[in-house]
Amino acid sequence: MDVLIESVIESGKVGSPMLKSFKSPSQRNLIAVECGTNTLRLLQLAGNGTSAVVQAVAVITGAGFNSEQSAGDEAAIRRIKEALRGGGFSGRACALSLPAKSILTESIEVPALANDEMKESVSWTAVDRLGVDRSEVVAGHLPIRAGTLGGPTSEVLVVATRRESVNRAVVLLTKAGLEPQRAELGALAAMRLAWGQIKASATLPHFAFLHLESDRATLALLNSSGLIFHRSFAWESSADLAHGAIPVAGEENESHAWRWRQMAEEMLLCLRHVERRSAGSWPEFVLLSGALAEEPGAASAIRSVCGAETRAMDLEQFSDWSKVKRPSGSLSAWTSLVSVALPKASIVAPKTKRKVA
Repeated sequence: MDVLIESVIESGKVGSPMLKSFKSPSQRNLIAVECGTNTLRLLQLAGNGTSAVVQAVAVITGAGFNSEQSAGDEAAIRRIKEALRGGGFSGRACALSLPAKSILTESIEVPALANDEMKESVSWTAVDRLGVDRSEVVAGHLPIRAGTLGGPTSEVLVVATRRESVNRAVVLLTKAGLEPQRAELGALAAMRLAWGQIKASATLPHFAFLHLESDRATLALLNSSGLIFHRSFAWESSADLAHGAIPVAGEENESHAWRWRQMAEEMLLCLRHVERRSAGSWPEFVLLSGALAEEPGAASAIRSVCGAETRAMDLEQFSDWSKVKRPSGSLSAWTSLVSVALPKASIVAPKTKRKVA
């Protein structure tokens, strides 16, 4: 099965490039599948953005977006089938959330071009960065700063991956009885949900969004114009790097906060870069999402190093979890899945209920 890329960006809205396979059968609510490196998470909603109810959830270890794993892995296929049968899922159509590690994201400046020419330019940029033949690449883009024809350049976020990598995950799910309809970068899907949570503000603030996965952090800065900065970077625990160094001061759990010091300092460099480029862009708060968003010490390190308030995404504003057995760990790990599962037109800003991390 092949996959093509389709841009779902609408003027004035924050979306994400989306990999599309084939037309969806008549199924109101797709099954969202997050393809981690060695773990699959599945979620299905009933209802829409104003009354979404979590209908089914499942976690499957030993299967995922793993380059070493065969698409014909019988054990993984069996576990997926068992989870679908026993988890309360309905239908076969699904949408994929892909890990940041598997996707190239890079901000580039290009001449202001017509839409078709922009797609062509982005596609060749992805070929150059990935070092593979053009036929092996799927690519899309998000606008960051618009230029004018014959005038200032545009800045866009290139989002690309190898076609074969996505197809491997698609084939695995297809053999388990699912029908993948689209795939998108999970961090950007989560960012779309964050945008929906904030955009109803009377005065839309400058804010930062941080999506934390096990081996990669995705940082985005947004304001009333939409996305103004994006960076995805690998992070490592700094707990063992400098035993004699002074830990993050004044925090309730300094040993845990110190683990996140390097990541917080990387964030600080990004924030300073954007502030130098556009004064007044410093975020009023940082919205945290992803599997590690509520890990001990993460929020406190960000507050101490960056001087910014932190808030955790509150998924219960978007969906009712009372009908299923709540999964272990933080619900922040399910942010991208909820976003992927919700029809994009139904993502609306919920009633404000601040949660400080």
